[in-house]
Amino acid sequence: MSLVLEVLKGLVNGAVNLAMLPSTINQWWQLETLKEKMTALTLAGQSLDFLYMMMALLLIIFILSLISRRFLKATVLGLEGFNRSVGHFASWFVLLLMFQQVLIIVMGQVFRGNELLFAPFGMQLADNELQWLSGQLKFYNAILIAMASGYTFIEGGHVRVDLVYGGLSYKAKRFMDFLGSIIFMLPTTILIWWFAWPIATNSAFKQRPINIFSDKASWRGFKWESSGTAEFTWVWAFKAIILVFAALLFIQAVAFMLRNLWGMLEPDVESHPKFTPDVVDELLEKNLAAETYDDIHNVDVDIDLAPRSN
Repeated sequence: MSLVLEVLKGLVNGAVNLAMLPSTINQWWQLETLKEKMTALTLAGQSLDFLYMMMALLLIIFILSLISRRFLKATVLGLEGFNRSVGHFASWFVLLLMFQQVLIIVMGQVFRGNELLFAPFGMQLADNELQWLSGQLKFYNAILIAMASGYTFIEGGHVRVDLVYGGLSYKAKRFMDFLGSIIFMLPTTILIWWFAWPIATNSAFKQRPINIFSDKASWRGFKWESSGTAEFTWVWAFKAIILVFAALLFIQAVAFMLRNLWGMLEPDVESHPKFTPDVVDELLEKNLAAETYDDIHNVDVDIDLAPRSN
């Protein structure tokens, strides 16, 4: 009982802190030294106050979604649209990765070089050893995984082990996905953030090393941890990208929870949307009876996605 009361108290405080967030940010900005600002920021990233504030925000969004169907749909489509845009941006790193890999092979195997010099018009913009560039490919892959995982989840592209799910009714599937997002996906993303925050900040900053139990910090400057090898040395960047991964998956977990709430309230709303915005535009261009998102979900039509000739 005491634990329940403590959680309720934390949620109330989180809602108050959420309402006071602009004032809190202003107070943080008014701190006199950079050390005070960065110390406060370091502690805030894994504080219980921050956790309860996020939980309070999630609860407010959930209540508003129950009250207003329009708010529910707009929130789901907005969050999914954000993760979809981030995923599309991250996909460009595949092209960059492939292009750089080809350059490394050509320079190393054809010209027998050990470095890649990029100096257009005599202006040296890059001069890195091939071993460093090879290590950089790992960072591109990390960016792709971290920033596109939420988008991949929207499309239902992650591996799934189906034992009983496929045989359930429509309502049962939406309810199972709704509970799964609350019991598994949301807590997992929070734990990833909670454990990754001290790892990333200790790597990026000169400070008293913190851990998941720390309630004190002393920021002393920027560190930007690097390795002593000739490979890509931005160790701090690999650790920081974990926070990006956790944040984007948390956003997608919220969207997934609300999408399945939407599915429990209305028929024909899938956990993973059938149509992307590009396909929706294609449907509308064909003048189909699809004036709303709900109508689009009910359209069953073959779409020619071949490039149009001018």
